[in-house]
Amino acid sequence: MTARVDGIPLACGAGLDHGDYVELKYMYVLPACRGMGLGKQMLEALEAQVRKNGGKLVRLETGTAQTESIELYERSGYRRCPPFGDHHARPGSIFMEKPL
Repeated sequence: MTARVDGIPLACGAGLDHGDYVELKYMYVLPACRGMGLGKQMLEALEAQVRKNGGKLVRLETGTAQTESIELYERSGYRRCPPFGDHHARPGSIFMEKPL
């Protein structure tokens, strides 16, 4: 999914359906556009797409240095969880999930 203004991509995100959950694989907002709420809008749009496709759980991995991302996820209802799928616990990783 990509957010564009006048054809210029400003934010994007993608998820991968694992059957019993969807893994949010990627979210990015151009640095010049951060702080404008695009990350929140992108996350909400991705969650809406998951719901539309019948998904009931979103999971993600993020880095401990991604403080703005962690804050966004927590404000949006994501809670920390154990590693999932092929992921393994690492000091620099945080795993989160949100039931929809």
